[in-house]
Amino acid sequence: MKTNDDLNARYFRSAEPITNMHASHNVQRWEWVGNDGKGRTFSEINKPNSFYRQCIRRDTYSGNNASIRQDLRYDIKVNMLVIKHY
Repeated sequence: MKTNDDLNARYFRSAEPITNMHASHNVQRWEWVGNDGKGRTFSEINKPNSFYRQCIRRDTYSGNNASIRQDLRYDIKVNMLVIKHY
């Protein structure tokens, strides 16, 4: 089974519509990951001070040393991001 940080995987913005019910920090990170249809690798997303990291708003997030996996799982669970393995 491949992991989310697989070197041959890219994250993309899904076709799920964004509504005014979505928090702006989430929308910004989803659109950043989308990268105009090119997607992003886990390395790009996980990079220190990445825009994705700058858009995380949770009490337990402690900056660049914190894992972003739960945030990616959330984004996938709500169908805003998808993973493609190559």
